Amino acid sequence: MRMRLSEIHGMRIYSDRAHFIGTIDDTIIDDKEGMVVGLVFGRKEGKAISIPYSGLMAIGDIVLVYSKKTEQAGA
Repeated sequence: MRMRLSEIHGMRIYSDRAHFIGTIDDTIIDDKEGMVVGLVFGRKEGKAISIPYSGLMAIGDIVLVYSKKTEQAGA
């Protein structure tokens, strides 16, 4: 599936247990591979909160993620 980054920005993220997690604020891109490697959905104590791309279940009208894949990424 191909999507523009502008289409992903602002999408709502839900866990596989139907819990609202947040809204996509930014994307993390591997500049060498040219691929999205994570989605940023907020900040806590000055650090970006992100989900690795491998943690995504599906992207459609919303983003579904596996519950255990949320991680802290350095800002």
